[in-house]
Amino acid sequence: MKKQWENKEESFFGIGIYQPKTSHNIGTLWRTAYILGASFIFIIDGKYKHQHSDTAKSWSKIPFFRYSDMEHFYKSLPYSTQLVGIELNEKSQSICTFAHPLRAAYLLGAEDNGLPEKVLNRCHHLVKLPGKSSLNVAACGSIVIYDRIQKWEQL
Repeated sequence: MKKQWENKEESFFGIGIYQPKTSHNIGTLWRTAYILGASFIFIIDGKYKHQHSDTAKSWSKIPFFRYSDMEHFYKSLPYSTQLVGIELNEKSQSICTFAHPLRAAYLLGAEDNGLPEKVLNRCHHLVKLPGKSSLNVAACGSIVIYDRIQKWEQL
């Protein structure tokens, strides 16, 4: 007989930044990701220097992955994981109506550049937050994670 379990047991998520500009934003996102239950964080085509302000020692709690480029990252996505691009774009769905996938990797762009078209084309879903201009990338990531948690708790 097959074991039956809830979808929540099969779910996980990670969150990351494409071409991040500052280590501070990565550190802030890492701490939020750890506190709110992410399985991993990542950056694509960027550098990170450890932040001494990380009093939660997030680096010791959830893994941090660095990918040299989008192709490297895409080939490394865990099996059956959907890539969700967070971008102000005419093709993006409002986060208010978005149903988060069981297994997701959320990808944020740096505030000044966002996600380029070649990256958007690789995403399974595109989601936008309310507002007319971009938010700080760490704040944006926090909102996305909170939305996922809030919707999953209602299931």
